[in-house]
Amino acid sequence: MFLFSTGGHSIGIAHCSLFKDRLYNFKNTRKPDPTIDLSLLTSLRRICAQNATVDLTANLDQNPFSSAVVDKSFYSQIMMHRGVLKFDQDVASDSLSKSTVEAIARSSDFNTKFGQAMVKMGAIQVLTGYQGQIRKSCRAIKLQL
Repeated sequence: MFLFSTGGHSIGIAHCSLFKDRLYNFKNTRKPDPTIDLSLLTSLRRICAQNATVDLTANLDQNPFSSAVVDKSFYSQIMMHRGVLKFDQDVASDSLSKSTVEAIARSSDFNTKFGQAMVKMGAIQVLTGYQGQIRKSCRAIKLQL
């Protein structure tokens, strides 16, 4: 179900600061991520200038006809190396999840399965007090000493 819930990225956006390294200095190489589609790279560089002082956003689903609709287009896009976030692109490239991404992109029941995934995620219990962790940045884990 996790890969279906990732389909929420079909209507999501990301701030340039979250992926700008892929465009200009991937893994400190001073070059873009070699796995990114060239037309996507060009498009994102227009939005996210290397020395920008404003943190603009880009659609996660690069299909302009469906970037405001929850659909399976996002999966087709990441199969074509058009994933904006490295994590999304890795899901389409990893040997453990690639076949699932391909199946979702071909599926005729995406909306049903996406809905089921959202219901399951909604049932996840919120951790409170010392059971959970409040993060200022969802990417950073606070180490407990």
